[in-house]
Amino acid sequence: MIESIDFLRQFFFDYAFFQYLVIFLGAAFGGEFAIISLAFLSAQDVFPLSLFLIIGFSGTLSSDILWFFLGKTKTAGKIIDHRYASNTISVIMEAIHFVSRGRHLLAFVFAKFLIGTRIVVILYVSKTNLAFKKFIQNDVIAIAVWLSILTSIGFLSGLGFIYISRILKNIYAGIGFIILIILVVVVVQVWLKRLFTKEGEDIIKKNDL
Repeated sequence: MIESIDFLRQFFFDYAFFQYLVIFLGAAFGGEFAIISLAFLSAQDVFPLSLFLIIGFSGTLSSDILWFFLGKTKTAGKIIDHRYASNTISVIMEAIHFVSRGRHLLAFVFAKFLIGTRIVVILYVSKTNLAFKKFIQNDVIAIAVWLSILTSIGFLSGLGFIYISRILKNIYAGIGFIILIILVVVVVQVWLKRLFTKEGEDIIKKNDL
C-alpha cells in the first residue's frame, strides 16, 4: 500500500491536471467513500488538503446542481413517481421533514448523511416549488458541514494510518485501522437510515389513523 501511495504522489506531481480531475469527479459522484478516501490520500501528502477542499466542494455542488435540474425532467419524474420509489421517498422525506421541523437547511444536512438518500432528496425537492436560489443557499451550507466532517474522518484516518504503521512497524495493522474506520462510518449511516425510515413509517401510520 505504501508503494501505491508513493506512486500516486509521484503521478499527481508529474500530472497535476489529474489531481483536479480525480478530486472533482470523486467528490461529484463518489459519495462518502470517495471523500474519505481522498482526504486519506491528502494526509499522505498525495495532494494538498486546501486543494482537495476547494475542488471537492466545487465537485459536490456541481453534481447537486446537476441532479436538481435532472429532477425537473420527465424521466426523473417517472422514477420518483414509481410506486416503490414513491413509497420509499415518502417515508424518508416524512422523517426528515419531522426531524428538521420543515427547515430546508436541516433537511439537506440530514439527507447528506443518510446513505443512498442525497440524490433522492435532491430529485424530490426539485419537483417542489423550492426556488433554485433557495436550493443553492441551503445546499452550500449542507455541503460545507458534510464535507468538513467526512474530510476530518478521512484526514485523521490517514494520520492514524501513518502513526500505527510506524509504531507497530506493521503495514497490515494500519490497513486494519482504515478498514475499521470505514466499517464504523457505514454502520452509522445504515443505522441512521433505518432510524429515519422507521420514524417516517410511524408518522405515516399516525397520519392514516
